[in-house]
Amino acid sequence: MPSLDNWIETPQEIIQKIYEKHGGSSPWEKEVDDYFTSRMENVEAWISIPSLNEVPIKDLRHGQLVRFRGMFQDQLGPEMYGSGALIKNTSSGSQKNITGKFKDELSLGLDEEVIHWNSTESRSCYYCVPVPGETPWVKQIFREKNKFPGVQPSRSLLIGKKRTFEEEQDDCEMMEEGESNKRPCPRTSNDVANATNGNLEKILNFPLPSSESIGCIVKIYSDDEIPLNDVMEVVGVLSFNTPGVLVDDEEPEEFQPPSSVVPRIHCIRTQKWEHNNPYLPSHGGQKWVEDTTAVTASSTSVRDELHGLFTEFFLGDSLAADYLLCHLLSRVYSRKDTLALGKLSLNLTNIPVDSVVFQESYPRVLFSLLERLVTKAHYLPMSLENLNTLRMIPKKDYQENRLIAGCLQLSSQTHLVLDETAMTEGQLVADGVRNVTAIGNITSWQKIEYDFNYHQVEFHTDIPVLILSERRSIVATDVNLPLRLNLQRGTPFSDLVNKLENDAELLVRMRNYLTVVRLLSFKLDDTMQEAVQRDFIQSRAPGQTNPMSTEDFHLLLVLSRLLALTYGKSELNFDLWQRAKSMEAERKNRLLHSRR
Repeated sequence: MPSLDNWIETPQEIIQKIYEKHGGSSPWEKEVDDYFTSRMENVEAWISIPSLNEVPIKDLRHGQLVRFRGMFQDQLGPEMYGSGALIKNTSSGSQKNITGKFKDELSLGLDEEVIHWNSTESRSCYYCVPVPGETPWVKQIFREKNKFPGVQPSRSLLIGKKRTFEEEQDDCEMMEEGESNKRPCPRTSNDVANATNGNLEKILNFPLPSSESIGCIVKIYSDDEIPLNDVMEVVGVLSFNTPGVLVDDEEPEEFQPPSSVVPRIHCIRTQKWEHNNPYLPSHGGQKWVEDTTAVTASSTSVRDELHGLFTEFFLGDSLAADYLLCHLLSRVYSRKDTLALGKLSLNLTNIPVDSVVFQESYPRVLFSLLERLVTKAHYLPMSLENLNTLRMIPKKDYQENRLIAGCLQLSSQTHLVLDETAMTEGQLVADGVRNVTAIGNITSWQKIEYDFNYHQVEFHTDIPVLILSERRSIVATDVNLPLRLNLQRGTPFSDLVNKLENDAELLVRMRNYLTVVRLLSFKLDDTMQEAVQRDFIQSRAPGQTNPMSTEDFHLLLVLSRLLALTYGKSELNFDLWQRAKSMEAERKNRLLHSRR
């Protein structure tokens, strides 16, 4: 068996030797899985595998192991493949069995031919894109963590014996004549340029613009179905010698992007990520427990720092700081019937526009601040043009058999900041109405309906939405809070951001706090459950001036839970319940006065 040092560079040799050892019988697949699992069981070994997110594809070899961190954007049709074949050497007459797993094609010598295929199986294919909205600091830290010495690229996109130009041309001619048992003609850089035809953006099909320019088709060999929009890191065998075929305008054909632009990864391992904070372990384990304990222990002091930062940004409005902090920690922790429990969409009103006090756009600077703290975020100006023209809802293209991405196709915990101050007078067209409805479905129900032409398919979301507007938003939210800004005080916003970035240690603590505290488990014990229910009943007793509605009670439960989490507490106590009631009373008082 190849040495340990070769498991990253030559995984297919290892797989083939295990296949031969078992004669292609079923235990060989388990041994392959066990072999690679044992090699990747520690973090150092996992990180030693080159990542397509950080290493240019030109520096990688066809057939080596790679990682890719991305969102599963589309499920393509299943693909049939020959799981094994009997190969004959026409010169010597010798025969051997070769596995067809974890590869797009068999690598045959010039004097080799397929006698017969042992069996045919299917594999699932998914299109994966870089994580939409991944913030710049996250990309930067991952780049620093995943630095690799120069990896020598393969000399040819094809594996096997070097072939003459005439032989390659013969193969191309044979393929044109309809023969399919030859290897594909290698693609040059000019071929790729011609294949994309200037439509790189259309081929990549990213939900949001990205500085990264690579997507992947991931081929899965297990029976597990991966939900769309999940963020995972996959490890598998890299393949970029598959020819790409673009759709012919006159002849409908399934879209096959060129592998030089969209490489294939034959998946060996997957790791679902609950978060993408590069300072913390991406999944459970002892290190995660230790880090979570440390972050929780210092949560009160970090909360105070964050609350102070937000209060300063809101020019002394500490109530707005409280609600923003709770909003940033909100997530859907459960669903009951149509309700998404745990969400807290927030609409901040009285956002200053065209004020001589502010030299910068208030919504943009607020987003700039949040972008330095959270791991995934997207800023969307709700201008009339954007609402009427942007594709927000993903739509199925049956001609190319793929899901055309929309800017609302986001993974869980992508913070969406909507700037309604950009809206001007005008008419919403039909697409604009559909886009506003889609945003409203996320804020109210945390769901979005993808357009499959003849029917709509509902997908659950977990996207915290913050709307910034002068007046109450056209989109319904859980909380509407008018800001009370003291325009006579405050530091220039750019100075606030610079001050934050200059304290690297505090910035890391804030980022880890927002990641860890949001994922803490939470419970409402029997004593507190009885107390809040008693409070609710008493508020509705005859003679009470402000009886609590069912909606008010539900919001208080969500708010008090989030308020407790801001202090790193996994249980609610009576003081925090009273504090949540006090926050809501003050907010409602502001709403009452703002209407006068």
